[in-house]
Amino acid sequence: MDNGINRVEDGWDIRSMRGIGIGEMIIGGGLRLHTGSNRIEVHSPAELTTDHEVVPVHASARINLDRLPQLLDQVVAEVHAADSGRLRVRFAHGWRLDVPVSSSAFGWIIGLRGSYFISSLPDGGVSMPDRPQA
Repeated sequence: MDNGINRVEDGWDIRSMRGIGIGEMIIGGGLRLHTGSNRIEVHSPAELTTDHEVVPVHASARINLDRLPQLLDQVVAEVHAADSGRLRVRFAHGWRLDVPVSSSAFGWIIGLRGSYFISSLPDGGVSMPDRPQA
């Protein structure tokens, strides 16, 4: 598929983000990770898996925000948007950011090249601009 997105058995792999470091991070009402002209926004609770533990993180609720800056400059190894609406971001150093299905609108959003958006849907599923909602 165009834009560095590949359909796989259970969802979508965003290969255009692989091998790029997190160059900017914004923590406000949500978490925004930038890799060049691409970005990942997380608006719902997530889990950060480190070398030693799994910790809940949530920007707007201010939960474990001290862990998030450690993702700056880390290289993205995988971004996977499951058909269920779950998002997995795996980093080359072994850490992982998992965003489960959210009941709220836009638990997460991926923006590619500033204009192509993929997002989770409330209560599950994925919305892409050129395909029906799953």
